[in-house]
Amino acid sequence: MMDMKHTAIFFLAAFFAIAGACTPETTVKPDEGTEQPEKPGGEDKPGGNEENPDTPEKPGGDQPGGEDKPGGEDKPGGEEETPVSVVVVDPGERYVETKPTPLHPELEHNVEYHEFFNPLQDDLDEFGNIDYVCAQGKGTDWPYITEDYSIRFYQSASASRNGGYIRVRAHNGAKILSVTVGSATSTKIAHSLDGKAKKSETAEVKAGGTYTADTECSSVTFYCMGTTQSERWEMNSIKVRYKGGFVEEDFYVEPKEYGPLVRVDLPFSEDFESGFPTTDKPSYYKYGLTAGRENLRWSTWYGSFSWQNPIAGKQSAQLRIYQEDEDYYENTQFGHLKMEHFIENLSKVSFKYRFSEFWTKATVSWCEFGSSEWRDPQQIALKNYPDRETVQSFTYELGKTANAKIRIEIDPDSGHPSKGHYDLVFDDFVFE
Repeated sequence: MMDMKHTAIFFLAAFFAIAGACTPETTVKPDEGTEQPEKPGGEDKPGGNEENPDTPEKPGGDQPGGEDKPGGEDKPGGEEETPVSVVVVDPGERYVETKPTPLHPELEHNVEYHEFFNPLQDDLDEFGNIDYVCAQGKGTDWPYITEDYSIRFYQSASASRNGGYIRVRAHNGAKILSVTVGSATSTKIAHSLDGKAKKSETAEVKAGGTYTADTECSSVTFYCMGTTQSERWEMNSIKVRYKGGFVEEDFYVEPKEYGPLVRVDLPFSEDFESGFPTTDKPSYYKYGLTAGRENLRWSTWYGSFSWQNPIAGKQSAQLRIYQEDEDYYENTQFGHLKMEHFIENLSKVSFKYRFSEFWTKATVSWCEFGSSEWRDPQQIALKNYPDRETVQSFTYELGKTANAKIRIEIDPDSGHPSKGHYDLVFDDFVFE
């Protein structure tokens, strides 16, 4: 009797188990069009193997040169982020390159040289208004730079033909008024104007003497008319009086800050992850770099958006100070990081930074939309020596609510390293 009772209970339990397994509600698949939450440890979760801690992650990870190295599919700056709402309130001015125009056609200038380094062609003023070009003509050899930095023009074999010659030319709307050439040797010289074949009368010039063509023209050519070796012409000076052409102020361009005025939801963050691709090997561009999302772009000078030792995320904005280059004649060798857009109703900016050396410093300032004036500079500096190579926070108050952008410049008092470089790294900007 007990065996029959146990048997009955067993069959009854089996019946309910089978019936429960067939209940429809437990087998309904979700609608494929419904967005599902990410699984813990999925592709978008840092440390994607947390569910299986004994399973090692793939080599590379976030390390430079690994699978996530710049240039790969997951390169820094290549990740898609949640789109932000950006409204262009005013597109602002755009930079248009213009050719300078000579504004002083009657202004007279004088240039004079007593040493020469090029026997073929060279400028005689810093704006390219006057230059010279030399040629062999019927001379016995090409013009030659002597040990005294004169130009030697060789004689011809016939008095009816000229030897070597030099042509002085005007450019950029300038006009030559007179040219005087000197000679270290006794020689014979003639000249012609504006490329014409007809020459002036030949004149004898004593050693240490000069010869002048005194007339308004676009070019004047001086010929060595000597016929013997002792009559070679060694030009040891040239003086040009001319009018017009470019002057320094013709090249002056009033500084302007370009970029659109945008409206974003404040507080707004920038972490240099989206729209800031890096190269396989980070480059710190001496001639400027501009990158970022559309209408939210930033620029650097002597800087980059790099994956090397970022403050947060996969990359940061990074500036460098290199050893001083005495032959670098461009803009300053101290870099900057600058917004290339203006944010509407901005009053405060906070960010994180890290300096590799205690003595490096930077300055932050702001500029209002429609202006070119940078205002309210504040210094960014470490307080204590142990703070070097540590992440610091900085908050910058504009003093009012304005349509504004900011710029961070390296302070020249930071100096240049004797070797290697100094690093200044910035990230996690929050605009309020």
